[in-house]
Amino acid sequence: MKKYILIILVLNISDLYAHNLSLKDELLMQHTHEKLIVKDVIANDSLKIWKKLMETEYDENIKSDYQIKIEYTKKTSEVNLIIFQPKDFKAKKAIIDLHGCNGIMGRQLNWARKFISWKYMFITIDSLRPRGVDSVCKDYYRVPTFQRAIDAHTTKEYVQKNYNHINKDYISIFGFSHGATAVLDSLYASMGNNKNPFKNAIAFSPWCSGHYTKINTSHTKLMIIIGDRDSWTPSKRCEKMLTTKPENYILHILKGAYHSFDSFMDIQSVEGHTIGHSQKATNQSYKHMKDFLGISLDN
Repeated sequence: MKKYILIILVLNISDLYAHNLSLKDELLMQHTHEKLIVKDVIANDSLKIWKKLMETEYDENIKSDYQIKIEYTKKTSEVNLIIFQPKDFKAKKAIIDLHGCNGIMGRQLNWARKFISWKYMFITIDSLRPRGVDSVCKDYYRVPTFQRAIDAHTTKEYVQKNYNHINKDYISIFGFSHGATAVLDSLYASMGNNKNPFKNAIAFSPWCSGHYTKINTSHTKLMIIIGDRDSWTPSKRCEKMLTTKPENYILHILKGAYHSFDSFMDIQSVEGHTIGHSQKATNQSYKHMKDFLGISLDN
């Protein structure tokens, strides 16, 4: 989502916080819960700003070099971390996961399983419920993506400090929809990514920016995966998106896939948009991610 586009009204509320491990899971991984204090920020980011920028967002003569710039306030808030780790070895790499606009869902556990099999630590941040919010699908600014980017960087620093077996230079970021847009925000210099960058960034169905800004790929490789039938966060926006280092940007557009193709939802209409699961697209995303992360084909 970005910035006033509404993303995915989840109908399967029972999936919320669906991270109880099965017996098979318990043989392969363990999970712990941690609370983390995060500094609250404000930014030059508002609905009014984005509407104005979008009036000429693909004008070839545009002169804007807009970047999201944050300022720390004196306030703090709390987020919850769910940290999944392999049981029989210590991972050397970690990836931080940013959920979609409805919070933690069953897809988080599904991706935890995948990343554990790929020898990663997998950390999901719950950015909503500790702040007293169930959803931001109808009100983006309740927990904006630039704040969630700070949640991610704070979590990265927590992992670097507290998990010595994780290579500090091999911590990546991964997000869905609203969380995917937060992934893009996390790459701005003002977030601290130039000084302590994420190794890789993966964004599923983000709201891609126009020519008024360049997404910072100077220090982090970025891959976006999105469906060609996604009318909520259109893939054409990501085709037009500018980056500071184009060779560090990879875009995969999956044929026949709607928004939320990797979820467990049946194909359905929500707010005038068709969304839902595609196993074919999900399998394609596995391959693209393994190629991007350099994971061997036998995993």
